[in-house]
Amino acid sequence: MCTGHTHALGGAVTGAAAGLYVLHLPLTGTVALAGLTAGAAVLPDIDHPDATLAHCFGFLTKAFAWLVGKVSGGHRKGTHSLIGIAVFTGLAWLAVAYRADTAGRIGLCVLLSLIIAGGLYALRIGGHWADLLAVGGAIAMTVTGTGLALVAFATGLGCATHVFGGDMLTDSGCPLAYPFSRYRFKWGGEPLAF
Repeated sequence: MCTGHTHALGGAVTGAAAGLYVLHLPLTGTVALAGLTAGAAVLPDIDHPDATLAHCFGFLTKAFAWLVGKVSGGHRKGTHSLIGIAVFTGLAWLAVAYRADTAGRIGLCVLLSLIIAGGLYALRIGGHWADLLAVGGAIAMTVTGTGLALVAFATGLGCATHVFGGDMLTDSGCPLAYPFSRYRFKWGGEPLAF
């Protein structure tokens, strides 16, 4: 079983590698991408009320996780599919693209708050004050525009890291073609899977 901690670590490493070797970002951009990707790497588990991300904002995120779980078919179904990765990425892109509108600004702040808080909780940085730090960081990014060009890319990369670099390494695998197929893809069986 993968944990929020391992997903976030995998996301951070993937984000740092992409920033350095693919996008050739300066150090500040690479650090921002690594942080955003670490937080986005826990997003697919928003379909389970006991996941790391569900604990970030108390009953609000627990209730939201329960709702997402019902809508997406349960844990490791819709949010762990190719469509799920595309939906998370598309929502991030839309929130950034429409940040000048009130609804876009609110959506972007909510998404960034979830990503930042999820990353902080998963990496075991902070406690309840991590929620305040996440909201403050989300507002600062939204108002100043700092790092927003990386948000959609980091979201897609983090979600893909969660599915392909995390949960597909387990015995359970992931239903990549959900809802069209329930077949669970995985990288290998025992002893490679865990």
